Amino acid sequence: MKHKITAITFLAVIFALSIGNIADEAALREPFRRVKTVFDTNVLQKLDSNGVFVSDGYIFKIDYPLNEASVLRLCEIINEMKNRHLDDTNKVFFAIAPDKNAFLENSNRLVLDYNRKKELIRTALNDDIAYVDIFGGLTLESYYRTDSHWRQEALFPVAALLADGMGFSPHRKPFTEENFNGFYGVYCRQSALNAKPDNLVWLVSETTQNAVVTSLEKPGQVFPAYDLSQLDGPDPYNIFMCGPAAVVTAQNPANTSGRRLILFRDSFASPLAPLLLDAYSEIILIDLRYILPSLLDEAVDFSGADVLFIYSSGLFNNSDSVRGPASRR
Repeated sequence: MKHKITAITFLAVIFALSIGNIADEAALREPFRRVKTVFDTNVLQKLDSNGVFVSDGYIFKIDYPLNEASVLRLCEIINEMKNRHLDDTNKVFFAIAPDKNAFLENSNRLVLDYNRKKELIRTALNDDIAYVDIFGGLTLESYYRTDSHWRQEALFPVAALLADGMGFSPHRKPFTEENFNGFYGVYCRQSALNAKPDNLVWLVSETTQNAVVTSLEKPGQVFPAYDLSQLDGPDPYNIFMCGPAAVVTAQNPANTSGRRLILFRDSFASPLAPLLLDAYSEIILIDLRYILPSLLDEAVDFSGADVLFIYSSGLFNNSDSVRGPASRR
């Protein structure tokens, strides 16, 4: 009987929200999600709620099964970017940023075959795009408990693997940690769980403090490597390198080598770029979710630059948001 009453109450909440006559629907959204989560897990005994679940104190989201068509679509876009914009003056690499599900152990949840995904990507990409495997530089502790992303302070092993694979010198300047102990990640918001916030850390060095950061979408403006105003916004993770943006350029005045790096990326590269900046005079971050490939020749000088395509496992598996050639949009 107790379960029946709970179910009736839950259905009443759904009905009330669906009517549209609620004075402040936004104010009820989070309590409703919390009720649904409790109902799914405690009453229906489901292992997850809306694909979100908790294990070992970390919140995960199910990304299953392997979407081979999506993976191959993104590989085709990468190949086209290589063929259309790059030439023999470029050294070209790719890396896969695994999601934290790759480090989920002893679980009865469905998890992707990451070896199969890596092999699929390596086979589909052009032979002249060299693979740098960064999986070995990560553990579950490299990720936020409440968010999908990795923690910047845990990325030194990843930066070292990239330096070794791409042939540049790793960072030299010492970093100091600054932090914000109030970061509720996207998984926390999606699940409405009463989770403790993460401690968001950003790493400051002489290089990051002197970096000159600009965005194609905001001409004439100069930004810091870490935009601390984002800590008061809906997603504090956006403090890193202007957050989601089409083309972001970070210049390092102290490096006079003229060496440049172009990162085709998603949001996982935002905290990684400051750790690589010491080795380059300039790093350009390109996010094809926000710009058409046909506009890149006008916006970016590709000549002579190192190029790294680094995309998260999740984006490979759900690549519809990435802008491909106009004929396929």
